[in-house]
Amino acid sequence: MRKQALLILAVIIFAACKKEVNRSGYGTIVRNQSATSNSGATFVVPTFTSQDSLTVQQLMASNKLSTDGFVFYFYETYNALDQNNQMGFYQIAEAKQIRNGLPVFFSDITFPFENGNFNEPPIASQFIVGTITLDNKPTLSLETLRNLFINTDNANEAQNISIQDSTLVAQLGYYNLNLNQSSPGGAPNYIKTWFVHPSHAAWPYGYFRDDSGATIYFRPYTHSGPATP
Repeated sequence: MRKQALLILAVIIFAACKKEVNRSGYGTIVRNQSATSNSGATFVVPTFTSQDSLTVQQLMASNKLSTDGFVFYFYETYNALDQNNQMGFYQIAEAKQIRNGLPVFFSDITFPFENGNFNEPPIASQFIVGTITLDNKPTLSLETLRNLFINTDNANEAQNISIQDSTLVAQLGYYNLNLNQSSPGGAPNYIKTWFVHPSHAAWPYGYFRDDSGATIYFRPYTHSGPATP
């Protein structure tokens, strides 16, 4: 009888300890390793089909445009009048820039075509990401990142949204600290950065340094903020 009582007591203690470990909530965090996910988007991106991919590759090849370092994720077409009041067929493709297998945040490039021809000047060199010498291995653990996100959200929300019970999605990429520099063509300063958001919603979301965990930018759910860092 005494052994049974001790066993029950041990189970109760274990359950209490387990509950204490999970005191920050019942959610989890998973890593998104897809280079084509729409990081930071606040809208639903239409499915990019295999036919879309083939069409874009043909457009790029026929216009002698390189696809090196680009991963396309969006394609659309429409008819509209051109500057000469003639009906034209327009195609728009958008691509992420990928280096070392990771996306470079906020460096997406739009490729517009009119009647099959690229209808803009060549893309300026300052918008093309060069070689990034950083590795592609994370420093922060996912659990540390989750706690950072929860604490940051709790400090910024106008009201409690129980973010600790949500499943979070984290994507590792590169971010240019000189992204908003006033003079074009300046030297970029890349760091490894995490983009984090709930799996069920576009907000709240944030960008966190992988080396220190410092917040680069955070947008809460219950009050508005700028759309980009």
